[in-house]
Amino acid sequence: MKIVNLLSVVMALCAFRTAADSPQGSFPEPPNTANRLFYIQRSNNTDTIMYEANLLSDKRLNAELPINVYWIRYTQKGQRENLSALQWQLAYGYKHRLIHRETSSMEVSLNAFKKRPLYVSYHEGKPVAITGINGQKSLLKKIFVQLEPSHGLIPKVRYLDLFGVDAVKEQPVFERIYID
Repeated sequence: MKIVNLLSVVMALCAFRTAADSPQGSFPEPPNTANRLFYIQRSNNTDTIMYEANLLSDKRLNAELPINVYWIRYTQKGQRENLSALQWQLAYGYKHRLIHRETSSMEVSLNAFKKRPLYVSYHEGKPVAITGINGQKSLLKKIFVQLEPSHGLIPKVRYLDLFGVDAVKEQPVFERIYID
């Protein structure tokens, strides 16, 4: 039984690889701020899209805009930059609805990937994004997007890698989703 547990831990750690496994090489780890929910990195460059909980003074999620979304432009000077309206609408923005007023929990749907809802709430006193990863209720930490080489305005996505931590077992979880 111990060998099975050890093997499952080793497999999970191997699955919890980083974007460095992509053809683009090593990707920077963005700063771990107190309100960071997760981030997205893409295979075409190291610029990173950050998702942070937008909290009110009483530590509840802002019902109007529960998540701040912005770029870290590592390909330039590492500066923070707002999304354009087009980037928000087509890819990195979201829609949300309040699901529990007392806890200010939100259901969130990313504009580019509506198939998998996220739930933003608190876990152990910290804001988190919860979703299913490989069939397990998980705290989403990172999404890596593998893009097809493209010359068009909107790149074609080959697959998404979801990285997180199992909400109960506190073990790394991973899932690759191929896009048709």
